[in-house]
Amino acid sequence: MIDVARHWQPMKVIKRNLDGMALVKLNVLHLHLTEDQGFRIESKTFPRLHELGSDGHYFTQEQMREIIAYAAARGIRVVPEFDIPGHATSWVVGFPELASAPGPYAIERKWGVFDPVLDPTNPKLYEVLDGFLGEMAALFPDAYLHIGGDENNGVQWGANPKIQTFIRERMLKDNPGLHAYFNTRVHSILAKHGKKLVGWDEILHPDLPAGSLIHSWRGPEGIAEATKRGFTTILSNGYYIDLCYPAADHYLTDPVPAGTPLTPEPQKLVLGGEATMWSEWVTPETIDSRIWPRTAAIAERLWSPREVRNVRDMYRRLAVVSQRLEEAGLQHESYVDPALRRLAGDGATPADLAALRTFVDLLEPVKHYRRGQQQPGATQFTPLTGLVDCARPDSAAAREFAAAGRRARRARRDFLGQSQGRRPAAR
Repeated sequence: MIDVARHWQPMKVIKRNLDGMALVKLNVLHLHLTEDQGFRIESKTFPRLHELGSDGHYFTQEQMREIIAYAAARGIRVVPEFDIPGHATSWVVGFPELASAPGPYAIERKWGVFDPVLDPTNPKLYEVLDGFLGEMAALFPDAYLHIGGDENNGVQWGANPKIQTFIRERMLKDNPGLHAYFNTRVHSILAKHGKKLVGWDEILHPDLPAGSLIHSWRGPEGIAEATKRGFTTILSNGYYIDLCYPAADHYLTDPVPAGTPLTPEPQKLVLGGEATMWSEWVTPETIDSRIWPRTAAIAERLWSPREVRNVRDMYRRLAVVSQRLEEAGLQHESYVDPALRRLAGDGATPADLAALRTFVDLLEPVKHYRRGQQQPGATQFTPLTGLVDCARPDSAAAREFAAAGRRARRARRDFLGQSQGRRPAAR
């Protein structure tokens, strides 16, 4: 998955990453096309969506056909995602009447979970969704269409008396019941247009129509619950490459791990996994370094028996694959030197740059969501040109430096032990 909504990623980024996917046998590109920060696909039926919700950064339908054809030539399917009912600010910039609270609305510039959510009680909403999703169903040939469905905080629904009355009158019980009602309506729209519904964990509900696919970002619990209810599922938890964890962590995560509580029949409902590249902290220049080469390790994991777990050999081969990826046009290594020159300034000498490169090669960005915690004021317009943006998530030099430190400590312990008459520690 590539998120092109938070930070816009143009066609050249998508094409070179499709080349990388083909090299490591990844066969589905999931494009996250709408978000609070941007509506990134042209709609000829409702042009206000992309005209007012995108800052002018969106794929035309002709460009999207080119991407789909480029992917198909490499054996890759393209699945679009239009996030609803939450993460919907860019939807209601052009159509404020579809929101659950009065507008006007503006594109969100920060990161996080925001209140704007579509109003499932509004009949016009389903007219717009039928027209738009029908238009997108004709554009994207894949059988699946992703509706997001995650992180609806319910604030606007809870504060709207009309919506709460609707919930009581329809005996929907609560906001999750209303969300399930909405998903059922959307499921029917997609079925009419020949598409299967995919959504994140939060769409799982006793009233969710059969045939839907659950995309789990929360982990094994979501997989277990979905399969128990008979839904097919795919796993992204453990494969969030934007969080900058090392390849080893991803490599040792299996969609159906050893010791799984799932019996053989539910295991068959787990279709596979997906590496997810959320784009809060990447630009077209830096995004490759957050995707590659670690995603090659995820690809091997998803195509391999779960018993294949030799991390040392994985890293040996990953170094070779990284070179092949660069030759294919990926920029996960080549972007670094220009970025360092810009960081150091015009007065930097070749020796300065060499020293800076040595230093940066030993660094890694902070993991998990710590960057957002450490840069709480960051927006869509914050330059991503600092030292952290030059550092790569899983540094081979840092691994070797750490290993050298461990070897030095062992050698020191052995030396001290021998000097005191003790045998060397077992390796």
